[in-house]
Amino acid sequence: MVFTDSMGSAHRAVDPSIHSGQAFSLSVCRTLQEWFEVDDLHCITFVYVPSALRWDIHGEAHKYITELKVRVGRHKTDNSIDVLRSRAAHSVLDSWSSTFQDPTYQGSEFLELQQPDRWLIQPSYFNGGSWLSTFRHSITEFARICQCITGDAPIGAYYCHFKINEPHGCTCGAALQSHQHVLFHCCNRYSVHYPRFLRDIASFLKHNPTVFGFNRDSSGVG
Repeated sequence: MVFTDSMGSAHRAVDPSIHSGQAFSLSVCRTLQEWFEVDDLHCITFVYVPSALRWDIHGEAHKYITELKVRVGRHKTDNSIDVLRSRAAHSVLDSWSSTFQDPTYQGSEFLELQQPDRWLIQPSYFNGGSWLSTFRHSITEFARICQCITGDAPIGAYYCHFKINEPHGCTCGAALQSHQHVLFHCCNRYSVHYPRFLRDIASFLKHNPTVFGFNRDSSGVG
């Protein structure tokens, strides 16, 4: 009879299929198979006992097992599914970060922003990514932040690059209205100038709700 406060772990312990703790499960199954073959009357019963009950003998066992560190097999297991997935993810992330340093990959107009520790923001898949995690609450706001960071916005530099018949200059008199100009140099009445961090951009867009946004056509197109 086995008392446990985690039936999920109990099921996983005797599950020989592919999963992160497969090596341990196979070891358990092998041992149980030998024990079952000795006598047909051998059986195991799992009893669920919530650890919150602090049952005397189970409480002692819970304390012992949570403090115990056991190595499975003769060698350290480093080829579990979780480990292999982690290695693959970090390999892709390292490659992504390296490629991201190439201006031809990220785009010549890509706006480099800093983290609070002054390091430049790098690509990541954690918590939705380096940029998306900050603006996931608003699709509209995220669309504008993308247009701001990439420069694909209704500004002079965009019109010039795609040869669109719209003014290339800024209303302040500058010859070319780029996103860098709007954020850091324009003498118009934009609020919250010189944003360096991602949340500064959010504040800038909040105080300047029409900047970097495409106007919706009255016919519903665009």
